[in-house]
Amino acid sequence: MECIKIDLNSKTYIKNVAIALGNFDGFHIGHRQLINELNRVKKEKKFNTAILLFDIHSKDFIENTNSKRLMSFNDKLEILDKMNIDYVFKINFDDKFKNLLPDEFLDFLTKNINVKHIVVGDDYRFSKDKYGNAEFIYSYMKKKNLTVSILNNVDYNGEKISSTNIISYISLGKIELANKFLGRYYSIKGTVKSGFRRGRTMGFPTANLFLSYNYIVPKEGVYFTKTLYKNKEYFSFTSIGNNPTFQNKNFTIETHIFDFDKDIYDENIEVFFIKKIRDNIKFNSIEELIEKLKDDKKYCKELIKTFSKEE
Repeated sequence: MECIKIDLNSKTYIKNVAIALGNFDGFHIGHRQLINELNRVKKEKKFNTAILLFDIHSKDFIENTNSKRLMSFNDKLEILDKMNIDYVFKINFDDKFKNLLPDEFLDFLTKNINVKHIVVGDDYRFSKDKYGNAEFIYSYMKKKNLTVSILNNVDYNGEKISSTNIISYISLGKIELANKFLGRYYSIKGTVKSGFRRGRTMGFPTANLFLSYNYIVPKEGVYFTKTLYKNKEYFSFTSIGNNPTFQNKNFTIETHIFDFDKDIYDENIEVFFIKKIRDNIKFNSIEELIEKLKDDKKYCKELIKTFSKEE
């Protein structure tokens, strides 16, 4: 897969491009349906496949915000690289792009990027003030004797699978439901930094995670997790919050990795959230906390047995 940075003046050398459009935050089940359709078109028509990604989320640019998201740009590239996509076009979302009319945006795709086929969801909106939609794309492409795939929304138990709904579930601590929408375990990445080292003195050393991106963080509580370190996965449990027993005002993400005894300060890890175990609790003593942590670990060990069978 090749990532190509372009702007509105760019013209690519690639011929016969089938492209999927969207923000693709999270690459949930609905997004994967678009990718599957893109690969079907590739096989049928021998087209090159591509995704158009903005350097920032269009909503953040328009509203001048820095909202928490499910994935960074590089996270998206990692997933796409595994999904048989040929090209990613990275474009700077700026005022010029924001103010494009629907036909101007599609002209750019068909003339500058040589797009012959477009894949979108039926709720896709684009261009200035979101005037463009899937129906507009269909009419435009038909006039040009080009083709389009418009896919219906994917539902789970009658609810639309969307990045917005997934973000809501993660924020509420409903991680198992969010994972069903995603079709994978939600994860965050960061660097391990030195903390208060209380966990080590209690027999539960933790990796104190400093996020590498403005990720949505699950609701405060304790979670059964997996931790990826140097391409190897370890089971773990992760505490999110301000640790009420110690009246700590700082928000922390601390992961206790099972069967692990390495110093990994200043190294990168990825934490995958599988199941919420419990809410945060203020204990009356450190001894009470230690006993609860032992119970948490025992419960996670039981979950691992079930988890292994499902795998």
